[in-house]
Amino acid sequence: MPDNLKTAKTALAKLHHDMEAINKLAKPSYLSVIEQMERTLEPIRRQQLEISRALELSGAAARIQEIVSANQHWQDLIKQATATSRITESLSAAHQSWLDTIKPIQHDFSQLSQLQASAKLALCDTSLRLAATERFMAGIDFEAIRGRFQIEIPVIEGLESSIAHVAASYGGLSESLREVSDITRLPAFVLPGATREIYTTSFALETLRPWDERDEDEAESDIQLVAEAELETSGCIALLQQVDPGLARPYIGARDALHGNNADRARHILSSLRELWNHLLRCLAPDDLVATWIPGVSNQKDLLHDGKPTRRARVLYVCRDLNNDPLTDFLMHDTRALVKMIELFNRVHELETALTDEQLRAILLRTDSWLMYILQISSGNFHK
Repeated sequence: MPDNLKTAKTALAKLHHDMEAINKLAKPSYLSVIEQMERTLEPIRRQQLEISRALELSGAAARIQEIVSANQHWQDLIKQATATSRITESLSAAHQSWLDTIKPIQHDFSQLSQLQASAKLALCDTSLRLAATERFMAGIDFEAIRGRFQIEIPVIEGLESSIAHVAASYGGLSESLREVSDITRLPAFVLPGATREIYTTSFALETLRPWDERDEDEAESDIQLVAEAELETSGCIALLQQVDPGLARPYIGARDALHGNNADRARHILSSLRELWNHLLRCLAPDDLVATWIPGVSNQKDLLHDGKPTRRARVLYVCRDLNNDPLTDFLMHDTRALVKMIELFNRVHELETALTDEQLRAILLRTDSWLMYILQISSGNFHK
């Protein structure tokens, strides 16, 4: 990881510690923490300027530009102030998951500062993770992947298209959140989860690059970011068991296979992942319920195929109560990107002698992240 990001990472860790300490005070003051956040992000801002200049000169892929623009937007929000006249409105509109964290006693300036500080600290974490995502995205060469693994052109083109769309939809989500209060109206998991999805997607593709094309210092530092993502998604099995224990058991078996010595473990893992997302969507969005719901949808394009609900229809059904079109659009493209990613890894396995432990771990993490996100959305957390 570049020195700028190492500095920001260390400073963010201290900020998390300071926030925990301040939360315990009888009369906490969060304004100094917010000021520290702005200083903490200065190294990332400098990197953003360098990346933006490089993008202008190179005509870089739109997917990278979308991520860079979103990251700049989050940094702008961190610097954004909230008028004191909107204190009550901001607190009353905040999602309960944010209020549960800060436990406001009354609607005053101190509590608004507390809510702002919590949201902005989440934005700091988001910005740092996106900075790593930018680097991964910049290193993706789909033509090189196709040549190295002898992957068919339609498979590569399908994946490249899905990555472009998920990056664009993430950009659309960021543009829809114009103020910090727009973020706190959503459940606390929404923005960090969407950013984790982009990050784990780019990390999985990064593992397909030869080691000699990666910076040793950056690869070593990424271990911490990967470990954090694994910790965040560690609850996906528990959520999956609540939905259907029958789906959880084979997935647990796939995860266990990663640490086993079975020569066919890659096939075991990839086949389990393919079946999981398909069966889970059918479980969350059964044929009969989706078919009953479709007539009430204004735009019914691509919702049925041969009389059966499509993947698009099922994802839209899961998101039916969100009342947030940019988030629904993101989850739609994110699910497609996962499907295309699993398809690519499956083809690599079929054509190569073996997938590495790092590659298998990456595709499992990518699936864990998607599981966690879609299960959090579908479990009704959005309205709590």
